[in-house]
Amino acid sequence: MAAPLDDTPRGIRLATIGGVPVFLGWSWLLMGGLILLLIGPSAARVHGPAVGYGVAAVYALALLLSVLAHEAAHAVMARTFGHTVHRVVADLWGGHTTFEATRGTPATMAAIAIVGPLTNALLGIVCFLLAATLGDGLVASVLGGIAFVNGALAVLNMLPGLPLDGGQVVESLVWGVTGDQGRARVAAGVLGRVLVVAIVVGVVVLPLLRGQQPQLSTMVWTMFIAAFLWSGASSAIAHGRAMGQLGRLDVPSLVEPAAPIGLDAPVAELTSLRALPVVVAADGSPVGLVDHDALRAVPPTAVGTTPVSAVVARAPQGWAVELTPGHEATDLVRGFQESRSRIVAVSEGGVLRGIVRVERVNAALARN
Repeated sequence: MAAPLDDTPRGIRLATIGGVPVFLGWSWLLMGGLILLLIGPSAARVHGPAVGYGVAAVYALALLLSVLAHEAAHAVMARTFGHTVHRVVADLWGGHTTFEATRGTPATMAAIAIVGPLTNALLGIVCFLLAATLGDGLVASVLGGIAFVNGALAVLNMLPGLPLDGGQVVESLVWGVTGDQGRARVAAGVLGRVLVVAIVVGVVVLPLLRGQQPQLSTMVWTMFIAAFLWSGASSAIAHGRAMGQLGRLDVPSLVEPAAPIGLDAPVAELTSLRALPVVVAADGSPVGLVDHDALRAVPPTAVGTTPVSAVVARAPQGWAVELTPGHEATDLVRGFQESRSRIVAVSEGGVLRGIVRVERVNAALARN
């Protein structure tokens, strides 16, 4: 599943492909173990222990490769549209691809989402055709099982509710119609919760009302999937509401005027500036603010010969934010998140506009 949020995985780094790290989450080992326990004993009774558990291991590996193919499709499509892909992860929940999505549009986000399930559908069709060609036998049976798994992954992921890929498609459609991504994400998250209720009612509640007793394994898997989907839907709703608040942020009103001054300029020029000085490199990019303790330490007789570089407090990486029309609020928040600074310098079209303090942003969000 495509995941715009850039979370940090815990697991085994399998490879780096095209500069993108691919991880096997520790939790996936639990999934692999469950597959061995569920499939191994029954297959061992038919084919013997060695072959039976070998078949179970093949199913576990096939599921892993199917998930990675799904996530690789998301990653390739995201990079095609110019997004920075941070990582691909296979874990207990299936998998996710994290990428920088602040420049996404409804169309591109829908395309990134839908390509994953389509990849599984294609793999399922290929395996089904191969199984049909081979006829009977163990290999054909295994290929048929892999085809079923990929078909199930494609159908499950296209269900219309977040955090599934189908939910991302719903979000994109609502976003395209309303122009409000935050509201669209909330709507897709609510649909995700409705989907959870429908699954639990259909698989567990209705059979019980009819006097039927669902298998324990079916009930466990259903509640396991339901818990995952409910958690993801709730996160989507919270994130959508936060996006709505950001969308109402008046960024220009938060910018305090600043004046650029070069690293090579003498500190004497600081007194002539009418706004807060921001030290810039030769290309005009902001590098930091003036360290007033260092400035006071400069002797009066040396202010004409001491360069500003001697009194600059260099800011952390990511503090210089280029504002993009229509994405100013997300650009600003990303700058605070990446730099972990309480002050960021903002520019438009490469021209320094000023600085923004996190306290003013928090106060504006609280008012909204």
